[in-house]
Amino acid sequence: MKKCFCFLLFMLHFTAGCDVSDHRQTKAVTGYTGGSVLLPCSCHDPQSKAQSINSLYFNHRRNQWPEVLKEEKYKDRLKQFNQRSPANLSLLISDLSKEDEGDYQFQTSQISTLIRVTIKDCDLDLLEVTGHSGESVVVPCSCTELQAKPQQLTWAFTALKPRGKPEEMYPDEQSERHRGQVKLLNEGSPGNLSLHVSDLKTEDQGEYQCSVLTGNHTITLTVTGDI
Repeated sequence: MKKCFCFLLFMLHFTAGCDVSDHRQTKAVTGYTGGSVLLPCSCHDPQSKAQSINSLYFNHRRNQWPEVLKEEKYKDRLKQFNQRSPANLSLLISDLSKEDEGDYQFQTSQISTLIRVTIKDCDLDLLEVTGHSGESVVVPCSCTELQAKPQQLTWAFTALKPRGKPEEMYPDEQSERHRGQVKLLNEGSPGNLSLHVSDLKTEDQGEYQCSVLTGNHTITLTVTGDI
């Protein structure tokens, strides 16, 4: 009789399902455009297993809850962990964009938990600069969040004297004027969009426009006399 009782307790323990940890609290996580974010969710008992998992995304504009795991826009961007660890319901979302911001709800057959995701985008922060003929200068352009990667970046140059038309410098059609003279300085910091201009000449004076999807800024570069 004692053996039967112990066996019953064992079965109750492993068939109770998943009680989600901190299910009464709204969790807040922050990600950056171009990066990844982990949505934490796990069963309180590491030995338990959820009966079913539905990960739902909240769209603020339409007030709908489409199922993330079935949404085409999340294809190849999701990683689940519950196959190896049944109690770990966390979800990793990569290649983030501003559209991924919102409320995500993890729902099992027993209970649900809510995670509010904020995605920080690339907002530009710029300064004016002066360079010296024959030397190099950094034309500064950066996201206010250095970990945020812009979805699109272009640099264009407009000469001041004589006033010319904008010439694309980056990324593809580098103008003949600046070929081999400019390069980006964003190694290790995707939000650093600054441009390094070497071997300065007076004709490099002008307006340098840094543009991303969220906006653009113009920096006027002044080149002073010969060295």
